[in-house]
Amino acid sequence: MSEKINIPDQEDILATNERLTAENRRLTAELTAASELLDTAQKQGTEATQRADALANRVSTLEIAAKTAGEELARVKGENAELTAKMADFNKAVAAEVLKLGLNPKAASHKETPSDADLTPTQRVLAAKGVRSIAELKPQS
Repeated sequence: MSEKINIPDQEDILATNERLTAENRRLTAELTAASELLDTAQKQGTEATQRADALANRVSTLEIAAKTAGEELARVKGENAELTAKMADFNKAVAAEVLKLGLNPKAASHKETPSDADLTPTQRVLAAKGVRSIAELKPQS
């Protein structure tokens, strides 16, 4: 018995060729789409890296500015404390001179001016001096 060898005919070969050509087109299209997605992802990655670098530079600049502002704040606070101490010494010296002149010491002291809008300017000064009338500011006899 001889076995029959299965030799494809021309129609079978053409059908296989068409099927393989269609599969080749499909795989080529998938490869093209995947390549485009990869290119897009690489571009987005590059853009993200550039934005991250720009933000890192901004953060660095802001950190330097914050450090400088902090140093300036500390310097100004020190100056303010020094000036406050000098002002206190000055106020004591003025009070001592006022006493030498025989004036009421309350005339030399000055508190923060009240912000009450209903007070007249004279009433605000009297309140800041801690007295109720101008007569209390006159020299002591």
